[in-house]
Amino acid sequence: MNDSGLWISLGINLVIILILTIGFRRYYRNKPKVDQGFKIAYYGLSYRRKFWRTIYSLPLLLVYIVLMYFLLGLDALFIGFVIFSGIIFIVQAYYNYVKWQEEEKLA
Repeated sequence: MNDSGLWISLGINLVIILILTIGFRRYYRNKPKVDQGFKIAYYGLSYRRKFWRTIYSLPLLLVYIVLMYFLLGLDALFIGFVIFSGIIFIVQAYYNYVKWQEEEKLA
């Protein structure tokens, strides 16, 4: 795949992810959040469960990064992906933790 084909593929994937994210957020907006038991849908979880699911996903993120390294090699795209993934992971974990603590204070 040439360089422009890679960027087009990444762009299409980003658009699909954004559409799904917006759709799931709207669908689960006014539904009760699950704090116990198994739930596949991330948006149906309480902030406490979202935080722990984010923490548990760290090993999967690391495996994904290693696979990307072997597929893409060490280039600028890979380094950018690792930095972007790390920042998103930290921001998501921090946000869910803060919202979880706010929920605890209200309860």
